[in-house]
Amino acid sequence: MSSTFFNSFAVLFVAIDAAGIGPLFLLLTEGATREQRFKIAIKSSLIAFIVLIIFAYGGKFFFNWIGVSINSLKIAGGIILFIISIEMLLDKRRLRREESANKVLSEKTIEEISIFPLAIPLIAGPAALTSVLLLVNANSKDPERLIMVYIALTAVMIVTFFHMIFSAILANYTSKNILNVFSRVIALILASLAIQFIVDGIKSSFGF
Repeated sequence: MSSTFFNSFAVLFVAIDAAGIGPLFLLLTEGATREQRFKIAIKSSLIAFIVLIIFAYGGKFFFNWIGVSINSLKIAGGIILFIISIEMLLDKRRLRREESANKVLSEKTIEEISIFPLAIPLIAGPAALTSVLLLVNANSKDPERLIMVYIALTAVMIVTFFHMIFSAILANYTSKNILNVFSRVIALILASLAIQFIVDGIKSSFGF
C-alpha cells in the first residue's frame, strides 16, 4: 500500500507542480494583504481539489462517451507526463508558467485570480487532471490502493496550500540550489512513471 501512496504522491506532486506554485502565487497576489492571500490560497486549493475529484470520478465516463479508451488515455497521459519531466529537467515549465501569470496579472482582480488562473489551470491543469484519472483507473479494482491514491491527492493539495502560504518565508531560508536538485530528482521519477504508463497502455491495447 505504501508504494501506491508514494508513486501516486510523486506523480501528482509533479503534475500539480506543488513545488513551483509558491513563486507564482506571490506573483499573482502581489499587493494583497496577508489575510487576502490566506483566503485566496484556501479558495484556490479547495476549487482545484474539487475539480480533480470530480474528474477522477467522471472523467472515465466522459472519455467513454466520446469513444476514447483508457488505454489510449494511458499512452497520451504518459507522453504528456514525460514531456513535463523533460521540461522540468530543462527548467522550461517554470518559465512558461511565469509568463502566463504575468499576462493575467493586470487583467484579474484578487478574488478572480483564486479561480483563474490559480486553481485552474495552474493547480488543476491538464497534467493533473490526466494523472489523477489514470491513477484512479489503475487502482480502481483494489479499494485499499484506491484509498491510497486519494490520500496522496489530499496530501499533495495540503502541501500545495502550505507552500503558497509559506512561500515568502521559504524563499528567504531555502537555497535555490537545493530546490533545483529536488526538482530534477522528482522529474526523473516522473519520467520513469510516464514511460510505465505508456508501456502499460501499449500492452493492454495489443494484448501483450
